[in-house]
Amino acid sequence: MASRFDDESASAPNIFDGDQLRLWNSYHRQYWNSEERIRPTSSALVLADGLSRGRRILELGCGSGRDAVFLQRRGHAVTATDFSEFAIEANLHSPEASGVDFSLHDLRTPLKFSAASFDAVYARLSLHYFPDSITRDVFREIHRVLRPAGKVFFVCRSTDDVLFGQGEEIGPDLFRSDGQIRHFFSQEYTKDVLSAEGLFAVDSLVLRDELVYGSHASVVQCLAERSRD
Repeated sequence: MASRFDDESASAPNIFDGDQLRLWNSYHRQYWNSEERIRPTSSALVLADGLSRGRRILELGCGSGRDAVFLQRRGHAVTATDFSEFAIEANLHSPEASGVDFSLHDLRTPLKFSAASFDAVYARLSLHYFPDSITRDVFREIHRVLRPAGKVFFVCRSTDDVLFGQGEEIGPDLFRSDGQIRHFFSQEYTKDVLSAEGLFAVDSLVLRDELVYGSHASVVQCLAERSRD
């Protein structure tokens, strides 16, 4: 499957510059010792209920590590990545997270894992920051690292969200507001990205309410199965 990661490399810094990294490092510092950090999210609970023990899981955008730690304690082998240097460094020094393999990764670049390495990929509110071409490459990479019939479970802000349309529009359904870039997913767009090139079959796709940093957000929640080729 062709990849446009290299083609995008020249234009991506004009959209995602060092300000995004500083922004997320600042967010994670702000929330690191909050009560919210110590509880798994509802998304992690849903994923855990659908997996038998002993699965190998890759989390993309682990943030505080709370979901990665929860999934590891449920009997899974968890690899967790994030763009934020602060989040990864703090997780590496957190005693309760010692069973998780944490590593720094920018999703605009190919995943550093071998093909068919994971039973499941989990991404809560981490895949909705890129223009369409990069988003599609990210899902190609998710397909590559998943085993046949492996699952991807992800949550993204939806086009029904209160923040949709706010700020500067820098691409289709892509906005920069208060310094942060967000790509809002519709249910139709989600289906299209997953079905393109026969990568995934959708198991479930719902629009629901999610609490994000203490505020209510409208999100698309999706579970899909990797094609068996």
